[in-house]
Amino acid sequence: MKITDVRTICVSVPFAVFGKFHPMTMWYATRYASNHAIVFIDTDEGITGIGETWPRNEAEILKTVKPKIIGLDPLNIENITTISINRSRGILRGVSPSSISAVDCALWDIIGKVCNQPLYKLLGGKVHDKVRCRYWMCEKPPEEQVAEAVKAVERGWKAFKIKIGKDPKKDIESLKMIRDAVGDDIELGFDVNGSYNLPTAIRTLKKMEKYDPAHIEEPIPALDFKGYADLRRSTNIPIEFHLNGHLRLGDVIELVNLRAMDLLHLNPMQNGGLIYCNKICAIAEAAGIPVTGQSSAAELGPANAELLHWISSNPAFSRTNDSSTHLLEPPSGDIIKDEFKTKNGCLTVPERPGLGIEIDDEKLKKYNKIWRTSKYKVEQGLPRTDTYYW
Repeated sequence: MKITDVRTICVSVPFAVFGKFHPMTMWYATRYASNHAIVFIDTDEGITGIGETWPRNEAEILKTVKPKIIGLDPLNIENITTISINRSRGILRGVSPSSISAVDCALWDIIGKVCNQPLYKLLGGKVHDKVRCRYWMCEKPPEEQVAEAVKAVERGWKAFKIKIGKDPKKDIESLKMIRDAVGDDIELGFDVNGSYNLPTAIRTLKKMEKYDPAHIEEPIPALDFKGYADLRRSTNIPIEFHLNGHLRLGDVIELVNLRAMDLLHLNPMQNGGLIYCNKICAIAEAAGIPVTGQSSAAELGPANAELLHWISSNPAFSRTNDSSTHLLEPPSGDIIKDEFKTKNGCLTVPERPGLGIEIDDEKLKKYNKIWRTSKYKVEQGLPRTDTYYW
């Protein structure tokens, strides 16, 4: 079997929350749609694999990656990703990790289809029957976050990932009000996206402790490893470190040695694919650090399926994981025929071969047409306030 072609198509799928179109507002950006590039890898045996990345990677995949992998055996994933990225001493060089992640995903899809098995069986078999998920919520005024959280709990959600970081005082108020509204049995996690500096993080998390957050994700900028270690020693709130694609295996080892995190947050779409991410998971698992799945709101069918297969087959995932599939519910949608639906805060891994999904050509055309209007570009985020506090 040989790779004969690599194709891409970009789509924009507008976000929706509880039946209405709704932008995702954060302190650093405002997004109106799930903008992604869908990657197709064709073979000479008529089997096509599907991957997903961001539109900014489309040119890199077509101009840099494609010429290097045409004619190669798609079953040799480690060899192909080494050629494309040139991993040297654990460092990702050359092609961006998110570009090769899409190729990696499509190649795994091909292998599953060749073997006539769902991907999770090729990754070691199922260790989690269901994937426990966190409801992904954007930054907004506290009373609006409370109303959305209450609705989500009524629909069966038991855990949350809530964006904050615009204003520490508002962030504390949001946590207090949401905790009062949903009760003590609901898991409340908060994502700061590196908005705080270390002194602000220490002060803010101390005030948050009495409301029992499950974790705080990326409270300070990701490259401040020693700052994470200092912060973790100053609070009893678990610290979740979001590992993005610019970091390497050695960085994970350093974070472990510094005792800088309680949870490692990971998405193969950002970090060079499943093989590389499994190496990261092995380091975390050996150190006794749970791994959690990350969502950037909102992965479409291919990337979501990959996450589910990976989490279902890896014992390192012992906690709840991000999910933003609810942002694609009507009047929004997805590009696949059988769209993912969360039930009682859980998702189920597909059982069909490969990723287990089928692209809906009509939906693909519809959302590509929306993409070509350039209507849903990323815009500036919410301005941060109360600068004295910082």
